[in-house]
Amino acid sequence: RKGIINKIDWESFGFDIPKEAENGQDALDLIEDNVPDAVITDLTMPIMDGLKLASAINKCYPTVKTVILTGFDEFQFAQKAIRYGVTDYILKPVLPQDITELMSKLEKTIKEEVSRKEDINRLRSHYIRSIPIIRDKFSIQLVTGNLSKTEINKRIHLYNLRLKGDTFMVAVACIDSDSMAENDYEGDDSELCKFAVLNISREIISKCPSGEAFFHDENLVFILGLDEKDKNLWLTKTISVLEEIRFNVEKYLKVKISIGLGSISGSVDKLKESYKNALSALEYKRLIGVSKVIYIEDLEPQTSDYIVFDKEKESRLISSIKFGSDEDVLVVVREIFEEIIKSTMALKDYQLYLLEIVASLSRLSRKFKVDIGQMLGISNINAEISKYNSLDEIRDWIERVCIGLQNSLSGKMKSKTQQLLEKAKDYIKLNYSDDTLSLQKLADHLYISVCYLSMIFKKEANETFLKYLVSVRLDAAKELLVNSDTQTAEIAERVGYPDINYFSFFFKKNVGMSPREYRNSFKALKES
Repeated sequence: RKGIINKIDWESFGFDIPKEAENGQDALDLIEDNVPDAVITDLTMPIMDGLKLASAINKCYPTVKTVILTGFDEFQFAQKAIRYGVTDYILKPVLPQDITELMSKLEKTIKEEVSRKEDINRLRSHYIRSIPIIRDKFSIQLVTGNLSKTEINKRIHLYNLRLKGDTFMVAVACIDSDSMAENDYEGDDSELCKFAVLNISREIISKCPSGEAFFHDENLVFILGLDEKDKNLWLTKTISVLEEIRFNVEKYLKVKISIGLGSISGSVDKLKESYKNALSALEYKRLIGVSKVIYIEDLEPQTSDYIVFDKEKESRLISSIKFGSDEDVLVVVREIFEEIIKSTMALKDYQLYLLEIVASLSRLSRKFKVDIGQMLGISNINAEISKYNSLDEIRDWIERVCIGLQNSLSGKMKSKTQQLLEKAKDYIKLNYSDDTLSLQKLADHLYISVCYLSMIFKKEANETFLKYLVSVRLDAAKELLVNSDTQTAEIAERVGYPDINYFSFFFKKNVGMSPREYRNSFKALKES
């Protein structure tokens, strides 16, 4: 034993200098205090022999390599050694080179095992980190794919999803982009906002017996299961959960969300239909407005109340545009939309109705060679309507189109552009004191695009909007300076420049003298 310990360079193989024991029992006590990588033991020892020691090591410390020194070179011994978990054995007499070869083999084996463990640990760590992504991908498959029920139940258990039972409902939530912009959720902040919405939703759903929440196609999707057998009670509780989510998101994040709720699904492998219904329900936010929970079966069954944009309605709308005032146009448009609101049309019918209105306006514009796209600054009038999220927004847009058309068609003695220019100039003369007056504000008032209005000024007035606004403000300022005792600061505010320093700079730049000098020059003329 001493000879083996002293003659081998253990550290060259990556091993510490070994400890020694008189018998198998002492060896076990040493191993218990400090588990080694390998044990070299004699076969014949008092109290506990080498095979019994090997068996005990294999049972309690299976990673430890056991090598036996023996004088037996028999097949029966080899079989027994393998059964007791012996890694290798060396026949006596033992030479230093035998131990050297053994240690080289053990070093290689141990390093390979360590490397395998590290690989397995890395894979396990990667898998654990990937579980949330894997869960979400599977959840998306649940509502969009065609997985078998057996496969679904297997993976629900594997990914530890909270989806118990057979009866579920799918809901889809959409975060209102306008309210996100109003609260400065842009870029990375918008992603943080979505993450916060998901966290709030998951916290609330965690109180339900069954349910999951995840993102898909920019929408937040909920799979909800409740333990109620009564359908009405189930529905009431589900809507209550969704309302709680909506309320808390709006309370803590200050953003609005709309939630569409699909039909009840009788099996976890049939969620696809409920998901489609939830998406359809969400589309009704155009009619109903944002920040609501919309249940598909409250809307879809009632499709008998069908209205048509017939010739009579079309004739009234066209006549108001061609021959009426702005107010006449607005009255007709609002009557049309009141009828839509009172109806119980399905979404596809309501969309068709609106497209018929747009088609009628397009025919009118083509007849009189009016480019609605240029007038409103849009490329496709039919696609434009899909941008709006509520019936009120669509009505406002239709009003804008109709008023824009009416302004383009109402010129009698003067050209259409001349009439618009006069309206623009009249508006400027009445509102030049407004320091927020801009080309955009004026274009909105006239129901035309900024580009179209800018073109009218350049073509019909040979000057820009800004140049004309400046001239009106200067004339008004000069009039007040010459014919009143109003202080310069008040004059500046009256003509749209609340900052007196800027007004003085602006006045001198355009007139060649300061407001005080201008007033004094006229006083001198009067006195002379």
